[in-house]
Amino acid sequence: MKKIFATLLAASLMFAATDAFAQLSAGAGYINASDKSVYTPSKGDKVITETPLNGFYAGAQYDMPIPAVSGLGIEAGAYANFLFGSKHYDGLFGLGAGTNKYSEINLNIPINATFGFSLAGDTNVFAYAGPIFQFGLSSKSSYIPDSDKGSKTVNDNYADPDRNRFNLLIGGGIGAQVAGIRIVLGVDQSLLNYETADNTVGSRFQLKLGVGYAF
Repeated sequence: MKKIFATLLAASLMFAATDAFAQLSAGAGYINASDKSVYTPSKGDKVITETPLNGFYAGAQYDMPIPAVSGLGIEAGAYANFLFGSKHYDGLFGLGAGTNKYSEINLNIPINATFGFSLAGDTNVFAYAGPIFQFGLSSKSSYIPDSDKGSKTVNDNYADPDRNRFNLLIGGGIGAQVAGIRIVLGVDQSLLNYETADNTVGSRFQLKLGVGYAF
């Protein structure tokens, strides 16, 4: 996975250095995500936990049209995601009732196929889909017990060998561009779900709404 990530990152930078890409755009937006974990005990029903996350992303991308097919193109970019969330539990980590707070920063390299067409004037609409190669930079959680609001237990999630910094997501969405202003709505679903030794499997789904400017 590390070799694939490095190869695609190098390819993205190589493309960015050429004149093949017709347009550079920068953008930022809102992320609404849900982390889902499914615990399967040796006996009894599955325990499903969902943690809501909110945050934002910012970055840039290059778009390259494919001359042979009208409206078809390829885009590649780099975006940083910043996510935050909290969830109250009746009991967690053997510490009793309390609130678990979560923060994460990751780098994303999307490589998408795009298809678009022009409407009246300077208005264009488009759709995109493709893989997203993700590298986690930071992931921390802190548990604050109800019995003592002044204390907390801080955990570096990437210190857990079950939590891989590398992930692969599949994404897609739609958008519109009026002159240089871009508006994009998209969804992402993780594919490399983590699995712990106690039979807990986790995954993530996220919704993104962003604006940008194409130079």
